[in-house]
Amino acid sequence: MDYSELVTALNEGNTRKVNKLIAAIRPRLLAFLRIHMNASEDDAKDISQEALLTAIQTIKKDQVREPDKVVSYILTICRNAYLKNKMNQRTTTLDEAGQQRQEPRQLQSLLDKEQQRLLQWCLEKLKEHHRKFIQYWFDHPDAHSKKVAEHFNISVNNAWTRKHRLIKKLNECYQKKSNL
Repeated sequence: MDYSELVTALNEGNTRKVNKLIAAIRPRLLAFLRIHMNASEDDAKDISQEALLTAIQTIKKDQVREPDKVVSYILTICRNAYLKNKMNQRTTTLDEAGQQRQEPRQLQSLLDKEQQRLLQWCLEKLKEHHRKFIQYWFDHPDAHSKKVAEHFNISVNNAWTRKHRLIKKLNECYQKKSNL
């Protein structure tokens, strides 16, 4: 879909077309925030709404230089708003060793009910040993890399690297499948 039409529709006052384009772009913004930024569902909804309002105001003021890049602009607004929001709410906890760590949200955001079907499809596409490895993380989202490394008899660095590569692979699969 050509979202540069959003600029034209707003400038022409075509409310029907604006609503149609916003309805089409909103799921993309939500997916971006949930998957790439690990935002909670509520945060993603709030931030995407805020980003759309900011973008609409900017477009109405005729401050968008490249209408064909309006989606990139809105995604940048989303990313910046989310990061600003997280800086303001900085939630860290102390684990048993007294070290600071962020709460495990990366895997949790992938497990959202509406995403489970696509995630399951993507999981089935992984090789069996990769599927077992990532399933362990899903079953133990708070597990430290050291515990996972011991469980799979690999190094801590290897466990961490595998986890992040598999999450990236699942994200790419999900993105590809959700854009069909």
